[in-house]
Amino acid sequence: MNKSGPLVSVIVGVNRDDGTLVQSIESLLNQTYSGFELIIVNDGSSEKVKKVVENFLDERIVLINSPKIGLTAALNIALKESNGKYIARHDAGDFSLKHRIFEQIKFLENNTSVSMCGTWIKETSSSGVDLGITPFPLTDSEIKNNILYQNVFCHGSIMAKKDDLMQLNGYREEFKHSQDYDLWLRLIESFEVANLEKPLYVRVISPDSISFVNKEEQKGYADLARDCYRARKAKIKEPLPGLESINHSSNTIKNKNRILSSYKFYCGRRLYSYGNMRLARKYFFNSLALFPFALKNVIYILITLLPQNLRIFFEKIWLNKKAKYYLRID
Repeated sequence: MNKSGPLVSVIVGVNRDDGTLVQSIESLLNQTYSGFELIIVNDGSSEKVKKVVENFLDERIVLINSPKIGLTAALNIALKESNGKYIARHDAGDFSLKHRIFEQIKFLENNTSVSMCGTWIKETSSSGVDLGITPFPLTDSEIKNNILYQNVFCHGSIMAKKDDLMQLNGYREEFKHSQDYDLWLRLIESFEVANLEKPLYVRVISPDSISFVNKEEQKGYADLARDCYRARKAKIKEPLPGLESINHSSNTIKNKNRILSSYKFYCGRRLYSYGNMRLARKYFFNSLALFPFALKNVIYILITLLPQNLRIFFEKIWLNKKAKYYLRID
């Protein structure tokens, strides 16, 4: 770290502009804490993206133009070029609320044993529907007890000590997807982590999100990250050759319908959790129309029609069955 440089480096990889890039960058530049640099790696995107970034006449912005190399490699470039004590992530198209960087710096400076902290997040659909607040486990022990079974961080919301990330050699470029999850699993072996009980980041959910477009491929990488973690714990060789067996997504019409169905179901689940049964039911019906074989939509449609007391009762039964038989419904 350059002692005369910024305290924080915010790193962003960009491969396209879906119309929200300007507002996304503005959400960072308008932070209440201003002592940071913003490193944007233009990952082989159009000239339009380059012009959007260059139009910001802000000396805190560092633009790195690169041929198409993928998000993982782009983040490693930004990480190596950064000068901050802390590294903050931000995904292009998402939004950081104005106190985000200040709150995370305050937490890390006051809790020096913690290497990385994320935040709770707000989620919104690409059409502007409020999908509510997504909580995550808060303490180091809660996160480590749950990390193999659920998502415990939003990648775009994290802030971490650069020295600790560099000690792990950053992101592993073998991981085209779930590179963040692999990093978290390596980080928790040596360092403490946490989440702030504040929604300081807004994640925009769209059908083009990697979580939908490359759902099965992403799951394959996540499973491999878990296998590597277990191998390290057992002090045996990591099964990285397993990368070759990961299925890659196709672009058939059937698959596109399934992607859009998954997006609609996700929005429905978020609205269901948020208590908006009427709108959730609409999304479940839309998801079912796109992919009629998804039984989970039928189950949720029926549950949304129940009175609240019966809905809570059936939720408990369903969740117990899910845990007992390892059912994947989300």
